[in-house]
Amino acid sequence: MANTISSLQMYAPKSWSGLTTENHLGSVFAQEPTLVSNIISRVFGLNQYAGLDYFLSIGGGEQELPDDNDYEWYLKGDDERAVSITNSLTGTPGQYGAEMLIEFAEKYFAVTDKLVLDDGETAVRVMREPYMSGTSWVYPCVLMAADADSFVANSLLAAGSKASKEYSPQERTLNKTYGETSYTSPFKMRNAMSFLSKTYTIPGNMHQRPLVIEMLDPKSNKTSKIWTQYAEWEFMCQWMKEKERMLWFSKSNKQANGTYNMYGDNGTPIIEGAGLREQISPSYKFHYTDFTIDYLEDVLLNLSINILPEDQRHFVAFTGERGMVQFHRALENHAARFQPLDSKRISGEGQNLGFKGQYREFMGPQGIKFTLVHLPMYDNEVRNRVAHPKGGYTESYRYTILNMGTSGGEKNIKRVYPKGRKELMWHVAGSTSPLGPNTNFSKGSASAVDGYQLFAQAQQGVLIANPMSCAELIYSSTV
Repeated sequence: MANTISSLQMYAPKSWSGLTTENHLGSVFAQEPTLVSNIISRVFGLNQYAGLDYFLSIGGGEQELPDDNDYEWYLKGDDERAVSITNSLTGTPGQYGAEMLIEFAEKYFAVTDKLVLDDGETAVRVMREPYMSGTSWVYPCVLMAADADSFVANSLLAAGSKASKEYSPQERTLNKTYGETSYTSPFKMRNAMSFLSKTYTIPGNMHQRPLVIEMLDPKSNKTSKIWTQYAEWEFMCQWMKEKERMLWFSKSNKQANGTYNMYGDNGTPIIEGAGLREQISPSYKFHYTDFTIDYLEDVLLNLSINILPEDQRHFVAFTGERGMVQFHRALENHAARFQPLDSKRISGEGQNLGFKGQYREFMGPQGIKFTLVHLPMYDNEVRNRVAHPKGGYTESYRYTILNMGTSGGEKNIKRVYPKGRKELMWHVAGSTSPLGPNTNFSKGSASAVDGYQLFAQAQQGVLIANPMSCAELIYSSTV
């Protein structure tokens, strides 16, 4: 039996969407022999929680834009960088002061620059202006070494190796040459907002329809025997989860030529922007089989060194319940080396000992702080169906690590939306409105429907200012 939790269960819950009629209530909430409890416990899909939508709302990571056009932002790389060599030199390059013609992928260095090669010791000096050869730039260089017999190892001048600028050494007497400043231009990122909507209709004769048993709103713990109240609870619950999934999972459907190949009934394109997970740099999606704190430290250092100052390295990781427990066990094993006995976690004495506590935060070296947040969406068995060998589903073991701080003075992660249209909700009254039936001509109506309709729509996107300050740890059995 689908969705069965016990042999005591008489029948499986039924699902439907759209218009709800008397037949639905008759088949789902039919009156039966006396119940022990008259409140339905929602054991399936109990996902009332504070997810990314909540964090963006309270954390100030929101920005209203003038319209619903694509939105753009700049990223700036470090002005100091290593540049790849595109040719390979063999033999004894640089020996006895011989000039070497080293090809680089781009024009980045200047005359008189001292360039250090991959070993961090061998250096050459740019002697003349570079010139272009195909798509590469040829730099005439001379080895900087006291021993005239020495030369550059071929491995340091092989295609794919790199060089970086140290400084610009000059002659002491009557110097007329100077080192130059190197720059790296910013590059632009572009994304689009996604649009989603939802509706439901309440027939006029269902407005005050009583239920046989009470329905429980798990968020407020309030109960009701009126169908419309429960329908509104369920509508809002599903609407919140749909917005949440859009922020996380939306994938850009823009083609390389800037157009879209999916259209709605009115002939205009269906536009999907890149959600949060798609924006994280592919090189920062790490796959693991065994989770350890040492491994986590290495990942967080990759996100920090040369990217974030030591006093701003606070990461928030969203994970499922299995990931929460896995992190706790890993940190417990890690901490056992330093705290074999913790009086704050052990209580009682003799045969009445107790043990309590769960690790949710880790402060590591170099100013790294790591806070874990439970994301029930990763535990949702409806969406996540790939089993994990240790139980549950693999998504429950995923860690989406976000830098929730600032980047260039702005929030690193923001929700964006058009001015005045972040989220819209309205009703269209027919014979009935949410306030009750229209019993005389003095009450206006916008529909001939014997009932009323409710509508919701949202046009939103998410922006990660620096995608390289976020990462994901994804379980894989084949790593």
